[in-house]
Amino acid sequence: MPSAPVTDVLLVALADVSRDARTLNLARALSAEGLRVTIMAAAASEDHQPPAVEGGAGIDLIQWSDPGGRAARRWWSLRGYASRQSVRARLVVAMDLFALSAAAIIAQRSGARLVYDMRELYFALGPLEGKGLKQRLLEMHERSMLRRVHRVIVSGELDADLVQQRYGLTERPFVLLNTPPYRDVVASDLRRRCGVSAGTPLAIYQGVVHHGRGLAPMFRAMALRPDLHLAIVGNGPAEADLRGSAKAAGVSDRVHWLGSVPYDQLHALTCGADVGLCLIEPLSLSYEVALPNKVFEYMMARIPVLASDLPALRSLVEQHPIGPLVDRALLPEDIDVALSQVFDPGLRAAMTDACEASRDLCYERQSQSSVQLIRDLLT
Repeated sequence: MPSAPVTDVLLVALADVSRDARTLNLARALSAEGLRVTIMAAAASEDHQPPAVEGGAGIDLIQWSDPGGRAARRWWSLRGYASRQSVRARLVVAMDLFALSAAAIIAQRSGARLVYDMRELYFALGPLEGKGLKQRLLEMHERSMLRRVHRVIVSGELDADLVQQRYGLTERPFVLLNTPPYRDVVASDLRRRCGVSAGTPLAIYQGVVHHGRGLAPMFRAMALRPDLHLAIVGNGPAEADLRGSAKAAGVSDRVHWLGSVPYDQLHALTCGADVGLCLIEPLSLSYEVALPNKVFEYMMARIPVLASDLPALRSLVEQHPIGPLVDRALLPEDIDVALSQVFDPGLRAAMTDACEASRDLCYERQSQSSVQLIRDLLT
């Protein structure tokens, strides 16, 4: 009987890998350093493969068939799929909590160390606010699984402090910001896809369409600005409700629902907007301290950012004045005032200049330390 294939690093994700920036960026960074990398995740089509990295060892894909539906069903499906696979790895990385059980099975079978990328504060999720039993069960599962984890990765400095304190970790989590690879500004077909002219003010929202992401407040603010359009690049469970909110605000004809796109197409779309939205509503601790990848994606497209005045976002904007902060209440008139600043030619120039900090915040700058972390764990 042939021996099972062995990879250096196996990344396990409960996601469509083509749309999972965090998994793709880590895989590409490791591959570029000569490590053999395998991703276990869903894919957009049967023949989809993550693009190879020039000069790297390549990236293999073990494709899980995502059944869709509720998280528990998908979670159980991935766990069962992992238990049936013969792949072995020198190091296994769970790219979120919902992949942790599956990753732990393969790590145990391989005699490998297990790394957990806690990309969100799963013990305080925004969508579970007010759903106490579900939130408690999720935290209990996470706490139990952490006994099997050798190292935790998080996406922000505040997250690292909170996670270490809450779970009593002896080692502070490694911080890996959600920054994109460096890119220049490129031509975009965003306006064509939205059916708007070059002179029409156009905002963009990237990400999962959930409540608490500032879309409903933005619709109410758009009622004060009859010329402003909004492109929503993403999908999610709250889309039907939020379409109703846009209609109630009288702005549905100016809101363009473009759906989710592969990560490698996202930058070009973003370059066509005038301003990027990160209007997080502080519904939970996870949202309160969030520092999402969309902020860094907007910076890479050199467009100003409209962000909520929350701790991690405030810290970033104070270091790099990429746009105005909006009071956490997200009142329509406050959003409108912030938009006035974004579209003021003099103020706007300073914001776009500040976005050049994306050169220093790009993934390539971080990848040196993340690759070293992985190499240390492989020894």
